[in-house]
Amino acid sequence: MPQTLRVPMLTLIAALFALSLAACNSGTKPAPGGEPSDKVSEAGETVQVNTDKDTLHLTIAGDPETLDVGKMSGAPEGRIAFNCFEGLWMPAAASGPPVYAAAESHTVSEDGHVWTMKLRKDAKWSNGDPVTAHDFAYAWKRVLTPGFDADYAEMLDVLKGAEAFRKGETDKWEDVGVKALDDHTLEVTLKNPTPYLAELFAFYTFFPVHKASVEKFGEHWTQVGNYITNGPYKLTAFEHQQFMLLETNEHYWGAKDLKIAKIKLHIIKDNSAQLNAFKSGQIDVMAGGIPIGKIPALKGMKEFRIDPLLGTYYYKVNVKGNEALAKPLVRKALALSVDRKAITQRTMKGLPAPAEGFVPPMDGYTQTTRLTFDPDKARELLKEAGYPNGEGFPETTLLFNTDENHKLLAEILQDMWGRELNIKLKLENMEWKTYLDAVDKGNYQIARAGWIGDYSDPETFLIIMMTGNGNNDTGWGSEAYDKLIKDAQAEVDPAKRIAMLAKAEELVMEEMPIIPIYTYRNPMLISSRVVGLEPHNRDVHLVKYLSLK
Repeated sequence: MPQTLRVPMLTLIAALFALSLAACNSGTKPAPGGEPSDKVSEAGETVQVNTDKDTLHLTIAGDPETLDVGKMSGAPEGRIAFNCFEGLWMPAAASGPPVYAAAESHTVSEDGHVWTMKLRKDAKWSNGDPVTAHDFAYAWKRVLTPGFDADYAEMLDVLKGAEAFRKGETDKWEDVGVKALDDHTLEVTLKNPTPYLAELFAFYTFFPVHKASVEKFGEHWTQVGNYITNGPYKLTAFEHQQFMLLETNEHYWGAKDLKIAKIKLHIIKDNSAQLNAFKSGQIDVMAGGIPIGKIPALKGMKEFRIDPLLGTYYYKVNVKGNEALAKPLVRKALALSVDRKAITQRTMKGLPAPAEGFVPPMDGYTQTTRLTFDPDKARELLKEAGYPNGEGFPETTLLFNTDENHKLLAEILQDMWGRELNIKLKLENMEWKTYLDAVDKGNYQIARAGWIGDYSDPETFLIIMMTGNGNNDTGWGSEAYDKLIKDAQAEVDPAKRIAMLAKAEELVMEEMPIIPIYTYRNPMLISSRVVGLEPHNRDVHLVKYLSLK
């Protein structure tokens, strides 16, 4: 998922409460509902602890782009979805396989093509309506309907007939491998055996939606009062650019086991303000957006920890952005003139690791790409492309969303490309929603991005670079690349499948529509009153697993 993020999951660094994105108002005013108490960390610095017993205080960087689970693709949006909705499976409390949620059991046919899920009979929507198999089928049909604005629609192509329906090649929904056999039985027929299907079902694009609300309110179904959810929490207040409030869904099947009644999401854009808010007890968790320069001083605090994170920070290159960026030789020159070791070890204080490719290190995957720092080779390529010593290189702009760390990295690249290639780079920052809109529409030349894996498989990274994928905003496409990914999806031999995916990564690294910089690790500050926040390699933290002491 982008972690732009997206975190676009994805999600660009970007899902729940990946409590990652950015902060609350600075100052020492206590969080509503509780007075902070003083506590001295092991580093000797005073950290106040909020005593609001009913509410967990978290942050996001800005208003969500959308609250529609069928349309969303960013990490901030996912944080809300994972706590307000529930799929057939859901992420576990810590890194590992997903666990049953709306489903209570399932069977798989001998050939691996048919999965049959039995749904919980006590699952209900926040208005008391029962959650049924029909709700899932309706939600998936909605995402696959041609013209529906879903960045992750291709993820449903694992279903038999889904791709043809999505592309408008057929309008026969009955040919798509989704059938509600009865209210509590959902049958799914797959295009190819998909052993990681449960992980897909635990992702928000596969979540159900409340049909009556969607059809009654149309685009306004996500507004407070109309937003009917089936997860542990429901949205009860939303003050734009200020806060969002989630409260217990009393109809949720596990409501009696919830230890936290409310979640307040403070919308804070500035990372330093978020850090001040944590120290003063206004928020309980800070992750991801911790200013790089502050990390050495924070390492001695017992509230500080570093979690693994299955993600890559990179730059998208719009291959139609200007005549220079259209040339693979230029894009390769840009990539080879980035000193990733200097960035990660000196600037980033050793927190992340230099990226050697797009896919981060992952069990069971052997990466064959090896990105290096080779400025001499970069200058040769630039000369071969027609820009010796940067002569005649068109003005190029690098876009990033407002964030101290993104700004710092952009300035470093501006310096490196100027020093090594004599290329002048203009920097531009935008607020989150404006930035996402610009990138989605291709209104950029180079843009920062981040991708957190949506499931634990290299395909979750490589699939987004397929031609026409909703998260591929670079304008790049390759028939050879697409074929490798599709062949890998159909391959039943695990070793052959991995080899195909590695070959696809080699191809995209040769063409360079993206320039990987580093692979993430997730620095976090967690209040001593928060219990149960286990390390998760995709920064997915469901509040239903947490409690406050």
